[in-house]
Amino acid sequence: MKTVLYILLIPFALYFCFYAFYWLILIMAGKEKTQKKKSVHVNNPEVLLILPAYKPTPIFKQVLDAVAVAIKNRNIKVFVLLQQAEKEYGCYAREKGFWVESQNFDHLPGNSYQHALRYICSQIAAHQNKGKINPEFVMLVDKDNLIASDFFEKIPAHVYDQFDVIQGKRLSISTHNAISFFDHITERLNDTMFRFAKQNLGLMIEISGSGALIETDLFMDTIHKLDPKAPGFDKNFMINLLSSKREVRSIFWSDSTLTEEKTASQQAHNPQRVRWFGEQYYNALYHGGKLLKASWKYKRLAPFEYLLTLYRPPRSVQFLLIHFFALAECASWLITETWPLDFPVFTLALALQNAAILIFLILQKNISTTLRYGARLPLLAWHNFFNAFKSIKKENHGKFIHTNHQL
Repeated sequence: MKTVLYILLIPFALYFCFYAFYWLILIMAGKEKTQKKKSVHVNNPEVLLILPAYKPTPIFKQVLDAVAVAIKNRNIKVFVLLQQAEKEYGCYAREKGFWVESQNFDHLPGNSYQHALRYICSQIAAHQNKGKINPEFVMLVDKDNLIASDFFEKIPAHVYDQFDVIQGKRLSISTHNAISFFDHITERLNDTMFRFAKQNLGLMIEISGSGALIETDLFMDTIHKLDPKAPGFDKNFMINLLSSKREVRSIFWSDSTLTEEKTASQQAHNPQRVRWFGEQYYNALYHGGKLLKASWKYKRLAPFEYLLTLYRPPRSVQFLLIHFFALAECASWLITETWPLDFPVFTLALALQNAAILIFLILQKNISTTLRYGARLPLLAWHNFFNAFKSIKKENHGKFIHTNHQL
């Protein structure tokens, strides 16, 4: 009986113990460092902002207004690609002098967002050949993200020279209920663990898609390498960057910000998580070998480390399962005076995980709010558990699940 218990629980226990330790290490390494603001350079690169807008809502006009303010008196052009949009949005964008096109990709098989990005790249190339544009960097902006008026002002000229990818910071407009608060906390955790920490450790930061300035040739080349069956976009984009011979130089520039309204209802939260988990686990399962090969071939740690990131469990599920099994482990010890696995693996995982959480919440000054909404976490974890399983079903391969936010 004990042999069966070992076979069933040891891999499971070691998996969660490792990722609790992984979580702690990245939290401890994720200290935000002061960024150099002044520059002796005067480089003012041409930038192209790309706004793919699928079924835009009135929020989109606010987005266009914010973009117009942010690019004023700068060498920045704007390409708006409307999909299934009312005519008023095209007219509004054209009034601001933006380059506007309308297309529909729903009739094409596979990931509609990837089709849009490939079309955008073809149009950029065509305009480059005609001499109309020659951007050094491009940047995607989601249809519901408000770019700060000083987004570009906050980036010193030397940063454009030194990096291929400059990722801005995404902020929450409000966190008025449990779902939007935990969505906000997830974003801050991602910034700490996958951007600040990786940057401090000399690894490539994780790109979030919207708000990332990417060198144009690198962007276009990587878009054409995307797996058409991959759900979403940014994680497969990351894999192709990390697998290339070129070592991409990246930085998380947290002074440059965009804001968005976080998901505030379970109806919006679930499809968003299905897309996110689908991206994560599809790429882990189908492209993990590509990362391992690149790590070995180019003698880089970053591709291997990103594979570890892809295989991590959903954090809300990890949090609850470790608590459950640690309590069961301790109860077994109190009754039998022996640990079920001869060592308190889950209790160790619990200590590592809770240390990481406590450090993070203290640094973020969010302990009281987390305690206030904590009672909703089990229900959120329950939904995320099923969202994760749903995400890897073949029916979701090659899909981009759109979610709408409200401002």
